[in-house]
Amino acid sequence: PPPPPPPLPGGKGAPPPPPGPPVPTGPQLRALHWKKFAAAKDGTVWRALPPVASFDETELKSLFTIRPAARKPSMAAATPAAPTVNAKGARALLDLKRSNQIQIAISKFRGRDMRAAVLALDEAVVKLEDIPRLRECAPTPEEMDMLQPFSEASELQALKLAPAEEFLFQMSSVPQLMPRLGCFLSKLNFPGRLQDAEAQLTAINAAVGCVRSSSQLPKLLALVLQLGNFLNAGTARAGAAGFGSDVLLKLSETKSTVSDDHPSQISLLHYVARAVVAGTPDAHKSLRHELRPLEEAAALSSAGVSEELDGLQSELETLKRELNLDAYTAVPGDRFIQVMGPWRAEAAKQVDGLRAKVAQMLGGLEGLYEFFAEPFDPADAEGLLTRINAFTVSFCKACRDNERAEHMRKKQIEAKAAAAKRAQAGAKPAKPVPKRPAGGGGQFMPT
Repeated sequence: PPPPPPPLPGGKGAPPPPPGPPVPTGPQLRALHWKKFAAAKDGTVWRALPPVASFDETELKSLFTIRPAARKPSMAAATPAAPTVNAKGARALLDLKRSNQIQIAISKFRGRDMRAAVLALDEAVVKLEDIPRLRECAPTPEEMDMLQPFSEASELQALKLAPAEEFLFQMSSVPQLMPRLGCFLSKLNFPGRLQDAEAQLTAINAAVGCVRSSSQLPKLLALVLQLGNFLNAGTARAGAAGFGSDVLLKLSETKSTVSDDHPSQISLLHYVARAVVAGTPDAHKSLRHELRPLEEAAALSSAGVSEELDGLQSELETLKRELNLDAYTAVPGDRFIQVMGPWRAEAAKQVDGLRAKVAQMLGGLEGLYEFFAEPFDPADAEGLLTRINAFTVSFCKACRDNERAEHMRKKQIEAKAAAAKRAQAGAKPAKPVPKRPAGGGGQFMPT
């Protein structure tokens, strides 16, 4: 006969249901939320786990027992963690150091609506010196997350924030705050940077011009060439028609030979100075006057001007990307596009003009190298100017050294002459002393 049908679940004769998970007793522990594997599959790490050492269940429970939460007002769920209330009843969320930093900065902004001014990029309110302070006090991402509930929860919007927190809360609603401040800083310091770069270009161009137009410098070069050919006579270096400018810096290292006739050394540079002054007493003064622009440009660098130009161009490219963002049209009163768009167009023209002037300056420096028959090195574009200026300074110093030496020589001659005169005066016969007459008269009688 067929087997009887299985009993209905829960019916008479049915097997008991499988045991369920044990019902926890005692305090509730924190759960570890994971994806559970029901079985340990062959070939997995779970299949061959090593034995587990025993642990203290009592300690584990004491560590991970969920404590009943104290009853709080309904708004506590949205309130940032552990806010404090200051003496005026305002919510303080920041640590003391950060709060003090912001309050010191906003004390400089007293009486000014900085949020509205930053949105409108109002130069009458936001000054150049304000930008670094604003950037230091810009809310960090963590601070923005902390303040976010105060803009979303209606029950928190009525709470009063402490001054530093209120400033951060206001500035957190300004779109693209840090990029905005960076672009605005570029706008505010652009005129000064452009003017400084153009002043450096003008100074370098003037230095090139004064070297090319100097009348005293060629005379010096001709004398050095003549002396050099004389000293190099009989060698492969003789018969030169010119020389590299680097030798001008070696004239002071070429020393005379000490002899009985010339017991003290003199450098070739001092010899050149003496020979020039012998023919033109004020030659060093004329040379220094002619090359004064060269002295003023000695500390400048064409590479520095080019780097500044690249920096300005990079900032304009950053601004161009910012102008294409929709974030600057999301908040009423935001005039970023209206202010920065036209300014960028004008600034780009000025940067292009500066670039043309830089190219002209480099062309002038390269032409000066050609003028001195030397190869141009773009990495050391103003090297020739530097060498000529160093030679000019050394030459003028050598002239002054010679003047002092000549003055001392004359003093020594005068001192020797005076000493000889005194010696000659001491060699004359002594004047006779008058004798008293015999008999005691009251008058001396000459002998």
